Amino acid sequence: MNVDTNPEHFLKFISIIQRNTNRYFGIMLDDDHIGGGQQFFLTHIYENEGITMYDLAQIGYFDKGTATKAVQKLAEQGFVNIRTDAEDKRVRHLYTTPAALPVIDNIYRTRESWRNLLFSNFSEQEAAAIRHALKTIAENSWHAINNITQKKEGKD
Repeated sequence: MNVDTNPEHFLKFISIIQRNTNRYFGIMLDDDHIGGGQQFFLTHIYENEGITMYDLAQIGYFDKGTATKAVQKLAEQGFVNIRTDAEDKRVRHLYTTPAALPVIDNIYRTRESWRNLLFSNFSEQEAAAIRHALKTIAENSWHAINNITQKKEGKD
């Protein structure tokens, strides 16, 4: 059987890329004491100061528990402040601290270097097509899981 047409291999390759990405970020961000998974949350808070925990989870396609855990760890490290909304005590707004700025700079450099390594053998057009396809696949996976979850919870 041709490897390229076997869906099992397609998922295997995604898994390999994800594991290596986590390892790369783990190595490159180790001195900042931040994990590869936390980098997403920290940069999105920085790029959207005052974002709510709910909105942060939504833009990253994360469940609430995962987002809460990551943000709490960032707050414990002194990288994020959590402020309760004045009108709705259930809503929490997130802000980066000055201590987070050098870490955020390192995250951006690390992302750029990893992106350059991954796309080093592709033309700009090929790289753009791959990014577009991966974004579409990610969105499809999110919607599929949401639909399944809602049916299981009886929200259909």
